[in-house]
Amino acid sequence: MTAAIGDIVAITTGVKYVVLGFSGNPIGGTDARLIRPDGNGRFTGFTKDASGLIVVQSPSFETGERVSVDGLKGGYLGTENGVARVLLAERRKQTKAGDYITIDASVARVPIGLLVLENRRF
Repeated sequence: MTAAIGDIVAITTGVKYVVLGFSGNPIGGTDARLIRPDGNGRFTGFTKDASGLIVVQSPSFETGERVSVDGLKGGYLGTENGVARVLLAERRKQTKAGDYITIDASVARVPIGLLVLENRRF
């Protein structure tokens, strides 16, 4: 099976990554941009020949499914051309002065690979 953007893949060492995108390489092949959490609240990633990837899972989201984007709660709306749309819930934020402001519900656009990274375990 050929990997797609947002798939969870394994490399030959068995370590799992999420595919963020693809690009051509100088020898005429295709490279995949891969990313994974490193356990310290950061991410590690690199580019690898796409033909050497093993697809472990092709995560999908259902319309209305509860997801988060950068820690903000929302509902999944759909994906088009590798970009997911998420309706973020209305929320309150405290200003430096200590006052609260209300941020209306809004639609966030996020690469599907990053949505998988934040909302699926692998």
